[in-house]
Amino acid sequence: MPKSTEPLLDADGALLVELVSAATQALEVNRDTINALNVFPVPDGDTGTNMLLTLKSVLEDLNGYPSSSVEEISKKMASSALLGARGNSGLILAQFFKGLSEALDGESKLGGEQFARSMRIAATKSYGVVPIPVEGTMLTVYRECAEIGENSSAQNKSLEKVLADVAAASIDSVSRTPGMLPVLAEAEVVDSGGFGFAVMLDGALRCLRGEVPLARVINVPVPENSDFTGSPNIEFVNASEELDWGYCTVFAIKAEKLDLENIRDRMELIGRSPIVDGIGGVAKVHVHMEDPGKALSAGLEYGILSNIEIANMDNQTADWASDRRNNDESTEVVSSDIAVVAVAAGDGLKNLMKSAGLGVTSIVDGGDTMNSSVADLLTAVETAPSDHVILLPNNKNIIPAAQQIPSLTDKTVRVVPTCSVPTGISALVALRLDQNIDENAEAMNEIISEVGEGRICKATKNVTIDKHEIQKGMTFGTFNNDIITVGHDPLIVLTELIQTQSNQAEIVTVYTGEMVNSEQLKETTKILDNKFDTIDIEVVYGGQPHYDYLIAVE
Repeated sequence: MPKSTEPLLDADGALLVELVSAATQALEVNRDTINALNVFPVPDGDTGTNMLLTLKSVLEDLNGYPSSSVEEISKKMASSALLGARGNSGLILAQFFKGLSEALDGESKLGGEQFARSMRIAATKSYGVVPIPVEGTMLTVYRECAEIGENSSAQNKSLEKVLADVAAASIDSVSRTPGMLPVLAEAEVVDSGGFGFAVMLDGALRCLRGEVPLARVINVPVPENSDFTGSPNIEFVNASEELDWGYCTVFAIKAEKLDLENIRDRMELIGRSPIVDGIGGVAKVHVHMEDPGKALSAGLEYGILSNIEIANMDNQTADWASDRRNNDESTEVVSSDIAVVAVAAGDGLKNLMKSAGLGVTSIVDGGDTMNSSVADLLTAVETAPSDHVILLPNNKNIIPAAQQIPSLTDKTVRVVPTCSVPTGISALVALRLDQNIDENAEAMNEIISEVGEGRICKATKNVTIDKHEIQKGMTFGTFNNDIITVGHDPLIVLTELIQTQSNQAEIVTVYTGEMVNSEQLKETTKILDNKFDTIDIEVVYGGQPHYDYLIAVE
């Protein structure tokens, strides 16, 4: 069924917790991408991890929390976020929760007006907790989101409408950060913390709308007319290792009276990039030090220390640089009880498969005109870091080869008969590392039974199929292997194909091929959004050969 067009007006305490949980899931799916973008203030690759750990500390502290009041829950979130904040980005993220808490003081619901007010408070506080605010960072994204939120809430009090406007504004703001912060332009990336916040908003919005999956891979929004790839250039990566970064030093100070401004000034005097904030007799300090002992000694002068964390940023930067250099060659597969082997072609689709695969998915090159052999698949299964392997052929012509693998290996292999990479990506959404292989295979099979597959491509010769006369060079669209429409313009054919499925479609994901440039991708997004306003449509870069567009309809 198409999604409802009635916007949700507000949220109670229980729904607020669900929104934060969805934001956490979204951040977890995109964590590696966020980490890879992390070049400021230190290229240590931990922004996504720090934001995720901060969010998880908020959710953990809510376990068994007795109150269902949105006011009380937001206060608890603000306290937990500050005390559990990790790194620079975690402390700035804590300002978002302080904004929520103050905006909901005396309120019974979180509506559009309260959310807009929370963004303004968060922006103001974020600029206040750093001695020298820098534009092109999370601070900028907060501020610009606050401006859009205020304009939106002045016209509509619906939480869903305001959140949707703010979420869209966050992506736009992130795409412009390299124009404000030279180090981002030099590295050819956008701000990692700002992108992390945009990812959170996307997850929360999808939760509010009841969309599935809650967490999806978000393409990095790069500046218009740029050659940015969404990851740092190798020259910047190599140069980053030549600098001395010192130690990231984080700790809490507990005392009856705390002068936050005085502590902030002291940390600025002895270190770099200080952030100091406090709540309820506790101050949280983040500072970069050559000698972390000096910061701890200074902190002891103000009160009792706790939550001490010290990280060697030189080591972190070296690890980050090594990961970036290896990223184009392979993606590290984490150890797990379950591994996934998937067939794919196209750099965008491969990256999406890896991201959706929770770090346990390895890719075999293959697809149309390049069918993976039994030997290719068997080698990938044997080298997978688990004795329990799920195999996604992602092409109907590769399924027969895949089905031979279980009898050729001592490993436990389950073949989920995916007929396309988009269907394989949908299947990976169901992957749960805390479930066994059979439970995962069953969930994946259920998912793919609900996904329709579309393809848009050009004919390489004159042919007549199902009474459709298709001349060489013409574009035709198929859905579940049936030819649906024929024309000359791939975008028009795509639009006509989606129109035929619009009555039952809730979610449509369009993957653009290697022949579709960035401007055409933007035009595709604009046209589809305008024409199908009752369907959740996402257009992402796939980079696949042969097909102008691949489509998944759920």
